[in-house]
Amino acid sequence: MRYRQAPYSPDSEVAAMLDALRDEMKQGTARGAGRHELTLVLNGDVFDFDAPRVIDQKSVFHDLPRSAEHAVPAMRAILADHPVFVEALGRVVADGHTVVFISGNHDVQLTLPEVRDLVRARVVDAALAALADAPRTDSAARVDAQARAALGARVVFRAWFHKTPDGIIVEHGNQYDAYCSYRYPMVPFGRKPGEIQPTMGSLVCRLLVSRMGYFNPHVDSSFMLSAFGYLAHWARYYMFSRRTLAGAWALGALRTVVELVRRREPERRARLRQCLAAAARETGAPLRAVARHARLFARPAEDRLGLVARELWLDRAALGLLAVAVALVWLLLVPAWLAPAALVAPAGLVVYERLVPKLPLDATWQRVSRAARQVARAHRARAVVFGHTHTPEGTWEGGLFFGNTGSWSAAFEDIACTKPVFAARPLVWLRSEPGSGSSARLAGGLVTWKNGRFETLPVNAPPPAEQLREPHPPLRSPATAALRT
Repeated sequence: MRYRQAPYSPDSEVAAMLDALRDEMKQGTARGAGRHELTLVLNGDVFDFDAPRVIDQKSVFHDLPRSAEHAVPAMRAILADHPVFVEALGRVVADGHTVVFISGNHDVQLTLPEVRDLVRARVVDAALAALADAPRTDSAARVDAQARAALGARVVFRAWFHKTPDGIIVEHGNQYDAYCSYRYPMVPFGRKPGEIQPTMGSLVCRLLVSRMGYFNPHVDSSFMLSAFGYLAHWARYYMFSRRTLAGAWALGALRTVVELVRRREPERRARLRQCLAAAARETGAPLRAVARHARLFARPAEDRLGLVARELWLDRAALGLLAVAVALVWLLLVPAWLAPAALVAPAGLVVYERLVPKLPLDATWQRVSRAARQVARAHRARAVVFGHTHTPEGTWEGGLFFGNTGSWSAAFEDIACTKPVFAARPLVWLRSEPGSGSSARLAGGLVTWKNGRFETLPVNAPPPAEQLREPHPPLRSPATAALRT
């Protein structure tokens, strides 16, 4: 699990990128084109609550209830372990900009008020420290007098999605993935009040993938293998050790299914109405648009246990054992000349594999991408930015922007962490005219942070001229940057 060690953390890169963004805002303001304001959106999965806890310098597996009792100490430890990241956020807030945290499937605990209060307090502490280091002026002294309230108002949380006044929707995107979706993202609780309902994705991370040390959960291709791929992986890393890959898989997969069945919570209309109303209040979006948005959700995997068994290979394992048992019984009970008929049972497994193909991961990611277009229609948005899939994207379609912020996580192609999946760090940077609402010009797109500078990727194209409502003076932007770490 080398990817979890400090040298492979993106903290310093995130901090350098945020400092560069702050400089861009200052330079734009200095050019006399009005104050440049930044809304920095951290688009989910910034904190990984599903990873093993570190206790006494050791990685310790856990399946603790996802409640404030356990989430607050975990968040406190994460923030203490990443001071560079927290200080960089503090400098953004100290400059008068806004930071928005969106809950993802790995940090759904950000919906808990106790966790939000802790994060806000730490970022405000960092902002106060940044202001204390700055040259003191009368205005700074006045800021000090009202510090916590004023700075805390610039640290914003969104349980489901964020909507800007200029029509940008930013959402993590897990709600369109059956393995990671919640029935009620604003109130993602199960039968026990205050305890977050488990999803298949969270259970698999905690009970299965994280217990297999040669898989990197930030790289789907490291653990989404074929049958021959798993055999090769076992032969390379486990065959001559005392550890068991099959045992970890069997125990983790069975526990995942048992927990989904045991904790299943059917849809309740009152809870759904509560969720939609809470989203409208938190985001300022019209309730009708929020309701249309919610209809796009994928049904949680707890309602589709056949899909779960298929994804975890439990169906093929069960059919394989059954085929072997039937073949053995056949060989024991029938005459020798009928023995070849025992091959019918294993052949049935092959037929099943052909008739019931496993849904590839790419199909799930494509569903998430398609949902962005429907979300744009539901809100009449001018841009929709997702995360979740780890795949950076950015395109203009008929004057609308659709993007994915990719990932800054410690994703490497090898267990020695020498070959990063992405050499450059992706983010979405959108710019608009201030104070013009939905008629403001929107520009920008997918960019990367590489070698200390921003680079626009060639996949981006400006909106067609005929789609724009008025001539375009030079941008004096507020800017919205969406980043997923």
